[in-house]
Amino acid sequence: MANTRPRKSTTVRTPLLIRAGFNLAERIAPTPAAKYLTDKWFKLPGTPQTRLRAEAPADATTFTLETPDGSIWGYDWGDGPLVYAFHGWGGCSGDLQHLTATLRANGMRVVAFDALSHGNSGPSPWGERYSSAVHIHDASRAIIQKFGAPQAMIAHSLGCLTGALALQEETEGPLTIPMVMMAPFVGGYESFTETLNSVVPAGPRIMERLIPMAEQRAGTEIAKISLFNLEVDSPTLIVHDKRDRPNPYRFGADLAQTWPNATMRATEGLGHRRILSNPEVISEVRQFLVPS
Repeated sequence: MANTRPRKSTTVRTPLLIRAGFNLAERIAPTPAAKYLTDKWFKLPGTPQTRLRAEAPADATTFTLETPDGSIWGYDWGDGPLVYAFHGWGGCSGDLQHLTATLRANGMRVVAFDALSHGNSGPSPWGERYSSAVHIHDASRAIIQKFGAPQAMIAHSLGCLTGALALQEETEGPLTIPMVMMAPFVGGYESFTETLNSVVPAGPRIMERLIPMAEQRAGTEIAKISLFNLEVDSPTLIVHDKRDRPNPYRFGADLAQTWPNATMRATEGLGHRRILSNPEVISEVRQFLVPS
């Protein structure tokens, strides 16, 4: 089926030399450091030649959706209740291949796609090396407008935020469809800051400059892009590993406490990506979305 190439984690601990450099920049050069990190925040890991790509399942129908922002590649697989699959930052539709195959085998129709500057899709308006949550959100909304209202959604990391926001905007009233959130990036200032600091240590003087720079470039306020802002009555399964570095576990736990019909499933030692292929997690997702 999907054939994603392995890659090294981008969430290794910050080398001491880099940490020392940013500590120095915090004192004497916070503005140049903020400009540098703003660029890095929107820059995708790897290169266009090495980014993750996946083939569609053999019996799926592939499509290309032309949008004002760019060309979106994806696939439409099976019949039955429609489920959208939203991948995360720097990933591709193949990241969710084990989950989507299980849902397809249990009688569901899966629509998955690669965000702009990801996978097999074309470049974002910023080119092949860059993208943003706004671009991914807009692509998600274009997919929903093409294929219609789903009966469920599954998502990983940033895809949880952008997919749910897009669904909310296409829905009158609260979200009610079943949702599976894997290692969610919840959005908002605090999550933004902690995710950035999982890679580089940006102090308060750098951050107070970086946030308005990032907001100006993305064309939106970070505080407005948050799962905590949504109206959600959906039965929701939140799967989050306690050792997740880029998206700390406590944000998923807080979300489970905030949404009235959410269930928290904590894992230990799977990290940010291995939850997507863990057999026990996949079985639990199947039971949640396709109860016997």
